[in-house]
Amino acid sequence: MKYPEFRALEDRNGGSKADDLLTASITAFCCVARPAKSDAQQLEDLAVPLLALASPRVRRHAAAALSELPHAPKRLILALAEDEVDISAPLLLRSPLLQPSDLVDIITHKGINHARAIARRRIADPELLRVLHSFSDQAIERALEIQSHFDNGDGALSAETPVAPDSPRLRETREALKALMRDSDAGFSSVQADSSRDRALANHLIDAALLDQTTFFCQEFAAALGLDQDGTTRIIGHGLNAELTIALASLGLSAEAAHLILTGLFGLVHKDLHSLRLFVQSYRQIDQDKAQMTVERWKTEENSQKLRQKLREMAQDYENGSRRVS
Repeated sequence: MKYPEFRALEDRNGGSKADDLLTASITAFCCVARPAKSDAQQLEDLAVPLLALASPRVRRHAAAALSELPHAPKRLILALAEDEVDISAPLLLRSPLLQPSDLVDIITHKGINHARAIARRRIADPELLRVLHSFSDQAIERALEIQSHFDNGDGALSAETPVAPDSPRLRETREALKALMRDSDAGFSSVQADSSRDRALANHLIDAALLDQTTFFCQEFAAALGLDQDGTTRIIGHGLNAELTIALASLGLSAEAAHLILTGLFGLVHKDLHSLRLFVQSYRQIDQDKAQMTVERWKTEENSQKLRQKLREMAQDYENGSRRVS
């Protein structure tokens, strides 16, 4: 992606120009298999000044998209990493560009919320561990304990792995939602099948979302839906959206369970009682059978795409073989 092409994106219509340009440029950069240093420098020159103008939603997309790229521009990564923690969390958790010294600086500048996210990384640096332990924070200590299970060769979270405790904000949200649902039972249909199996699935997905282990949640959610993980990742996106809501409803999850999952994934998505009430009302009006039919359609489309890709590969192999024979 060359600089003139980046500049040409400024002509896109609709929405915030800064949002459109930042999203398009980062998406284009992520599609380059082996970007040159000049590509990274061009992205940095373009994107860093746009951060102050871009919306939180787009900055969150940028952080998530760049979180696992080893060749992303370092200055852009550092700028995003010092954003609000609900935006910077993917980078704090996974970015290979953030060295222990960078993480110590971020903790020094930003404080305990960023420290809690960083504590969920694989950490071996003694100085960084010392800084994290210095908070004497229960959430940080629990996160470090969880990581020790990985370091001991477990390789995956087991049923006995402790789950990070709810934050005070999440506990308040849980209680507010429970109170709201007790007060508003009349007039709404429930999509929740009242069985121990459904409750177990809801609790399992809530715990996975609260772990801030995005990949782990995607795996569990994909298994529950019967979709590929790539497809599930696209459904989850980077915030509350219609497809994700339909997917949650198709599993028979209650409004409370769906809201807690969304809160674990994206932070406090409904910040007042009015928006919370609207969510409960709209969610309860989703017909579970229709939601399941929608998910089945996604599966069919997913299988069709796989088949088309396989046919293209077979045609390419046949063409390559014919060329070699001739």
